[in-house]
This record gives sequence, structure tokens and C-alpha cells, in this order.
Amino acid sequence: SAPPAPPVVSRKASRASRTLWFVPLAIKEVALDNAIERLRVSAWALGNVAGGAGTSVPEHVNRYLSQVESAEAQLRSIFMDPEVWNRLHGEQFWAIRALSSGSPRPIALIDAEAQEQQRYVESLMERLKQLGDRITMAPGRLAVLDTHVLLHFQPPSQVNWKEVLGVDAVRLVLPLRVVEELDEFKYRGRDDLADRARRLLGALWSVLESTKGTPVRLTEGVTIELPVNDEPRRRTLDADEEVLSECSTLAAVGAPVTLVTDDTGMSLRAVARGLAVVRMPEKYLRVRTPSENAPPL
Repeated sequence: SAPPAPPVVSRKASRASRTLWFVPLAIKEVALDNAIERLRVSAWALGNVAGGAGTSVPEHVNRYLSQVESAEAQLRSIFMDPEVWNRLHGEQFWAIRALSSGSPRPIALIDAEAQEQQRYVESLMERLKQLGDRITMAPGRLAVLDTHVLLHFQPPSQVNWKEVLGVDAVRLVLPLRVVEELDEFKYRGRDDLADRARRLLGALWSVLESTKGTPVRLTEGVTIELPVNDEPRRRTLDADEEVLSECSTLAAVGAPVTLVTDDTGMSLRAVARGLAVVRMPEKYLRVRTPSENAPPL
């Protein structure tokens, strides 16, 4: 039977698909070293597609398709977001499926695309390596804070996090999406919340700018960090989902992580994913006053 018709993809969309837009990678429960090694093997195999000199066009096409199928299987076994493996099937992939011996420069097209996909898989491998490095940057239990905690409870430096988490060392993690939501609060909502958001953001910048978001001491036994990535970023519509994905990814690779929130909906979604959740104690609620006298952070 004839192969399925390729989807209509604009050249602009195809170029965009080459970029690994940054979102917290939703990872299945995996051994990180094993996942990195499997990606390394997949990238190597894609790179070796170009070594098929002397083969016919149909043989070269089949060699390429076989390696793409193998790479897709590996990506499916490691990641949860279909966006990750769907990027193997861009405009060039479908063009290669339709190649024949009479097509202009077919081998060059196949080799170039295989090498491009090799680089893509290598970029995923690098992301996992960075995740592994990040986990070991500081001691302590990872505590992911949501926007609600920052806006409606005492500044992080005024909270006894060891007591809240029941551990001796704590790493406070602020997902980038939480900081973006604080930015949005500067220009909407109540005046007191807008002022609070501005003060928090200014304090975060002064503390984390020099370390580029890596862990920095906040109080005795407590660090704070803001994981960032210099790649282009695709924001999801669901802010809570992005924060939960951050938690799920850390938990999937064996990092001790707890979501700290006072949002009931967020808590229920986290529990449904098997994540550890701590509800922020009410004793740390902020008292609304005309002016903020507490430290911003």
C-alpha cells in the first residue's frame, strides 16, 4: 500500500521544529545514566547513516528510516511529552520517505537530515546531563515553591523551612514560570500584591543574579535557586502543569523533591501524580498592611 501522505508543514514551522524549545522535560522514571547512554547510542547511530556510501537510494532511505524508528523508540521510553519524539518527523523526514532513484541529490538530503537529527538527540542528552549536574549542586531536600506561597506567606527568609519539611537541609526551588507569574502580578491585581511582587523580584535578582540562578545560601541549612536555560522557551498554557512537570522530572530521576503549596487544586493534582506535597502552615500567612515592612525575601 502507498505510504501515508506527508502532513502540510510550512518551511517556517519546519525550521522552528529544529529547536528544542525549553520546557521542563517530563521524564519517565528512569536511571539517568542509563537514559543518557541510550541517547548517546541513538545519536551515534543517526550520525552513522551518512556512512552508507555505495548503497542504492532505497537502501539508504531504509537505513535512515530504521535509525529514526529506533531513536523514536528510545525517546518514547524516556520522555512523556509527545512533542519530544514528534520532532523527528518534520518536513524533511516526509520528503525522504518519498525519495526515489530519480530524485535530485537524494543521498545528500538523507545524510544532512540524519546529522541534524543526531544533533537534536545530542541536545536532549545534554539536557539530561545538565539535570544530573543540577541535582548534585547542593545538599538538602528539594522544595518547589509555587506563586501562591511567595505572594501570600511570609518571605522565604522568614520561614523555618527545616521545620516545614522535617529535614536538616532544604533547597528551595523557584520554577521560572513562578517568577514569570510574579512579573505579571506587578501590573495587575491588588496594589499590595503588586508591590509585594516587585519587592520579591528585586530581592531575587540581587541574590541570584551573580550565581545565574544556581543554589545560593538563604539561611542556615537553606539554599534558594532558580533553574534557567539559555535555549528558546515554549510556555505552556497551564502554569500549574509546568510547575508539576518540574517536580515530576526531579522525582523521576530519584531526586528527593516536595511541592510546597497552599493551593488545594495544585495539591490534589500533585498527589494524583504520586508527588510528595506539604501544605504551607497557616502560621506563616502574611498579614495585610498598608505598607510592607517585612524583608522582601
